Amino acid sequence: MVGKLLASDSAITDSASFAAQMIDCLNEARAAGATWVTMARVRLQALSESPQSLSATVLVQMIVRLSLAQEARLVTDLEFKSRDDVDSVAKTMAAAFDAAAEIASDDLQAGAYMAIISLQASVTKYLTDTGRQLPRVVNYHVAQTLPALAMAQRFYADASRADDLRNENKVVHPAFMPRDGRMLAV
Repeated sequence: MVGKLLASDSAITDSASFAAQMIDCLNEARAAGATWVTMARVRLQALSESPQSLSATVLVQMIVRLSLAQEARLVTDLEFKSRDDVDSVAKTMAAAFDAAAEIASDDLQAGAYMAIISLQASVTKYLTDTGRQLPRVVNYHVAQTLPALAMAQRFYADASRADDLRNENKVVHPAFMPRDGRMLAV
């Protein structure tokens, strides 16, 4: 689909045709398993371009906005383990939306600006609602190095949560948990 888009003369000369074909490409990428991170790469790659003409600038901004919309859709597919995970995604998305909104504002594109702000508000609300349902991450300190099973039993009264501790601290081997680390609040 991207090859067809690049080979299409009408896509280059007609922004509506380009937008429709670009939307099809991004929808196919999402359907084929593109993730939030890979869609962000599309946006960042477009931002790294240096368009030389007005029409090229319009196409770059169109790619940025369309990929940002796809990122917003893909955020809803993410599985978060803690509020920190949600906060990290929220900060990344806020920066992306702020940059896109600033460009739309500078270009005096009120419709695009309002659409970006509206989508940002929806994503922010979704992430806020999702984050409220998740446990916070807190720091812990123990006097000696313990295995993850023992720490899970001590902290949560549930040894089956050993993987939560191991994943949160990115430990190579669960028998040697750090004395100072992070854990999900009870």
